Amino acid sequence: MTTYQFDNGIPGFEHLRQFVLSEVDGGMPVRLMQSVEDENITFLIASPFYFYKDYEWDLPDSVVQELKLRGEQDVEIWSVITLNKDSNKSTINLLAPIVLNTATNTGKQHIIHDNVYSSRAPLYQA
Repeated sequence: MTTYQFDNGIPGFEHLRQFVLSEVDGGMPVRLMQSVEDENITFLIASPFYFYKDYEWDLPDSVVQELKLRGEQDVEIWSVITLNKDSNKSTINLLAPIVLNTATNTGKQHIIHDNVYSSRAPLYQA
């Protein structure tokens, strides 16, 4: 388990600054992202590229500087999943990816402003 520092929290949870990422059994590219400050707050996150092969956007220089990213090897991109009892209605947030610097253990939820992605994209495409 690795703890990541989110200096500005994440939207809706700005008061929570530290999150632990832990593995999930099952072989899928998913993790649990749990707040250190409030253990009742946990997000299921996944690699958006696993579900959307053509998912692509430019990381702004401001985010690169804020997270002190030195290169692609330091970056991991995750998206929050919202599960539904009917798995066909489960969604993934492609509009606000979680950007992690694995070298410094810092993170930020970056909101993409100029794109066609949805915060509730179908997790499983037909």
